[in-house]
Amino acid sequence: MRSRRIRAVLAGGLVLGVGFTMTLAAWTDQELASSTVQAGTFSVSSRTVQTDPFVSHGAGSPAALQLNATGLYPGVSRAAWIQVQTSGSLGGTITLTNVSASAPGAADQALMNALTAVVVQVAQPSACTPTTTSATMQPSPLTTVPTGAQLPPATLQGGGANTVTYCVVLTLPSTATTAAQGGTVVPTWTFTGTIG
Repeated sequence: MRSRRIRAVLAGGLVLGVGFTMTLAAWTDQELASSTVQAGTFSVSSRTVQTDPFVSHGAGSPAALQLNATGLYPGVSRAAWIQVQTSGSLGGTITLTNVSASAPGAADQALMNALTAVVVQVAQPSACTPTTTSATMQPSPLTTVPTGAQLPPATLQGGGANTVTYCVVLTLPSTATTAAQGGTVVPTWTFTGTIG
């Protein structure tokens, strides 16, 4: 009798085990989603002559500002402009981020120390003259980088949809020492485009 009960209990356990296994089975279906992801392009180009096309001017080939700054003497100012726009599909901002100068000799160094500069955004090249001034930036030493308050970042639209024009006014003040005579300085202004 006892043996029959044990077999009955074991049989019941087997049936329960089969039932439990069957409840794990389920029907499934899936929905998938896919998309093409492609990055845009961001690059800037410039020109310093209105009849020239906009091209990239990197570290090895900076654009030549038309300053006509030879034969300077105390009290004289010269001005030149540079225009910047995007050459990629995306927009961003453009900012003056660095001003460097090469002045290897004593007279060159004296000239560099004497020169002052103002960089201002103007509406068009014709607005860039030796008397162009900025309400926020006073003439500063040549290699001084304007703050964001003095020269805020300018907006560039993608695909070259707009143009930003900067005017650089270089002055040899009347206080320049005679040590600057014959000096030569090669300044470089770096405008950096940024997105994101």
